[in-house]
Amino acid sequence: MLLLDKIIDALSDLVVTLPKKNRENRKEIREVVLSVQTEMERAIELAILYIDGTKRIIPDQELIDHLQGASSNLMSSYNEFKICAGLYGLADRFDEVFSSIRGSINIGQIKAVEDLIRDLANGESLVVDGLRGITEKMYVYGNELSSLSGDDFDQKKSEIFQRLNLEVQTMRSQLNGFRKSVRDILKLM
Repeated sequence: MLLLDKIIDALSDLVVTLPKKNRENRKEIREVVLSVQTEMERAIELAILYIDGTKRIIPDQELIDHLQGASSNLMSSYNEFKICAGLYGLADRFDEVFSSIRGSINIGQIKAVEDLIRDLANGESLVVDGLRGITEKMYVYGNELSSLSGDDFDQKKSEIFQRLNLEVQTMRSQLNGFRKSVRDILKLM
């Protein structure tokens, strides 16, 4: 009878512990995903504001300096956000053999949530790489402008502003896609 009592006690503990662990895991997923969303939105909005600010700069040399300084000014801000750490950690937990995180999600939705979190992690790195790419382009634009004057400068400046507008549209589109991925994950929780 002693063995049976131990088994009953263990099963009773599981009945109490598992739902609590599931709630904790779901809460962790929500917190990580929402935190990543907040940080990504900040990073992208900061880049958009920086680019929009470019269009308001009147003195030629100040514009050149602004464009050339985009990488150092914006990339240091992105590094402060620490966007990926929580998301990659969460994605890794889906790969762990004895992780309880999978058990906290409805069986039919585990794969969907796992895929969405991985897509978010991959999308996050693509966005950061894209932001790095635009800051590098801005540096090149600043260099191009520094060798021009007069009408050539004004024509190139107009062309650069058009390119930057396209970049802003792309960033806004990426941000909307990112937000949709977050909503999709949270719906499955």
